[in-house]
Amino acid sequence: MNKIEPFILIVDDNVVNLQVTTNFLRKLGYRIGLAQSGQAALDQIETYKPDLILLDIMMPGMDGIETCRKIKSNPLLEDVPIIFLTAKTATEDLVEAYKVGGVDYVTKPFHKDELISRVKIHLDLFLARKRIENMNRSRDRMYSIIAHDIKTPFSNIMLMIDAFKHGYIECGSDLFKETIDRLLESTNSTYTLLQNLLTWTRFQSDMSVLSPQMNDLSAMVYETVHLLQQTADSKFIKVSVDMPTNLHVFYDKTTINTVFRNILSNAIKFTPEKGMIRVFFEDDGPKVKLMVEDTGVGMSEQMLKNILTENKSISTYGTNNESGTGLGFLLIKDFVEYNGGTLEVESEVDVGTLVKISLYKSPSTRN
Repeated sequence: MNKIEPFILIVDDNVVNLQVTTNFLRKLGYRIGLAQSGQAALDQIETYKPDLILLDIMMPGMDGIETCRKIKSNPLLEDVPIIFLTAKTATEDLVEAYKVGGVDYVTKPFHKDELISRVKIHLDLFLARKRIENMNRSRDRMYSIIAHDIKTPFSNIMLMIDAFKHGYIECGSDLFKETIDRLLESTNSTYTLLQNLLTWTRFQSDMSVLSPQMNDLSAMVYETVHLLQQTADSKFIKVSVDMPTNLHVFYDKTTINTVFRNILSNAIKFTPEKGMIRVFFEDDGPKVKLMVEDTGVGMSEQMLKNILTENKSISTYGTNNESGTGLGFLLIKDFVEYNGGTLEVESEVDVGTLVKISLYKSPSTRN
């Protein structure tokens, strides 16, 4: 199975040093970014966060110490380990390097084995810390969802079963049939939630299970639409698909299939009877945008902020009182980002929602 290798940013004003360091590390499979000044490094990490930075101390203009200080002042970057590359060995200089946030230093001219060893140690520590933090976040979210979104439907299921047990509902009556339907719907909904929760938690704790490769996106779309067509038909919702056949895109099949199934399920759930859902795509240079647009109830700005920015799980009900949970969007957002893609959501109350997923066309356009 494929996994995304750590990304290392090398910052040095000397081109030869950049080339030598890059050659050492690329042979080990690391992805490399280069910058020849402190400002260039700051500009680059605004768009792509590295897993480790190799930073030269002596550079014209903004030196390595000041560059490190600026990087560490950004809350989104303060945890990134920085190893200084330096020809300066005076104690006061090294103390200053540690004070501003450096985790280690390598003295120039450095030995290949020493550089590789220090890089590996600090990358392993950083990635292990990230895994632990992800596991803790997954645990906290899982407890919250279990406490609210799973406890409630199970309580309802227990109440309905208890009513059958004590003969409060006459077997074969209209109420009996209606209650059986509600029991089945609640059970299916809770089972789906559990499946999503377990899948999401698994990927949160171990991204190495991702296996991105070239997959037929259009085939996946048509299969999923066919799978959910009966649910849409029950609400007289028209689902149209405008996509070419054999549209192959680079993604992990398990996660993106789950993403699209959740998006289409949400669209059906929150679109009133006789509404419309449109699935289509757009060529976006190195990426493809898969889009789902519905004429549903829409969302307010605050609700969008809650589910996309603040990562809150929000329980909601569909237009036919279908049960659901905000876990869907937590899962969608995380899975899209795991694939190197982006998620955009536009919505207006009583108008509808447009969800856009951007995925890379191939491994070469992603790297």
